[in-house]
Amino acid sequence: MTADSDVRGGAGPEAPPRGKRRAGRPKGTGSQRVYDSVRESILRLDLAPGATLDEAGLEHEFGVSRTPVREALIRLASDGLITLLPNRGARVATLDVSDLPAMFEALELAQRATLRWAAKRRSDADLEAIGRTSAEFADAATSRDVDRMTEANRDFHVAIGRACRNKYIAELYGSQLAISLRLARLVFAQAPLTGRSYRSYYNEVVRQHAAMVGAIEKKDARAADRLARDHVDLFRSRVMEHMQSSLAGDLAMD
Repeated sequence: MTADSDVRGGAGPEAPPRGKRRAGRPKGTGSQRVYDSVRESILRLDLAPGATLDEAGLEHEFGVSRTPVREALIRLASDGLITLLPNRGARVATLDVSDLPAMFEALELAQRATLRWAAKRRSDADLEAIGRTSAEFADAATSRDVDRMTEANRDFHVAIGRACRNKYIAELYGSQLAISLRLARLVFAQAPLTGRSYRSYYNEVVRQHAAMVGAIEKKDARAADRLARDHVDLFRSRVMEHMQSSLAGDLAMD
């Protein structure tokens, strides 16, 4: 996952065309549809860090007025995914390498609280959803399908967030999760999906997911807390390892 030279993305390019407007009106409020679609595009890096959002284009694409678009953009800004610019519209938020320590600190605290309470408060339905999404991630990792891995990983952690039964903690966790998923996409975009390093990392992610499911099933809050910390440590070490790697030594200069 790299943005520009400092993992910020700079001013960024203009957002690419988002496709033709579909006939008819999909279910859901206009604001929610805009929010969901733009959020997904940001997390998948279809909208790069620094890309400018065309509010008039969004109004036309979704067939809504300016108010639902602005409501969606305000929500995205509160998630930390976009920056609202006075009299200049909105831009996809950049990722600054200097923010990484604070980001990982916030992610760890949010994840520990969420998993601890999920272990104490989960329902059978919650457990089924957590287990199913864990299995979906494992299957996607085996087939090396990055898009499915990203979606399943998000769904897994969102299911845990729902199980904690605290909407404020779940919202905080969701916000940190959105930032970390975008960071993961940026940092790992150029990482090969082959070789021992890939297998070792994702095998450990799958193992940790399964262990989380087990701790939540047993309602073992202490184990869930420890696993949450280990999970962030694994992600942090992988990001740092990738950022420090270089292929320059493999280049023959003679």
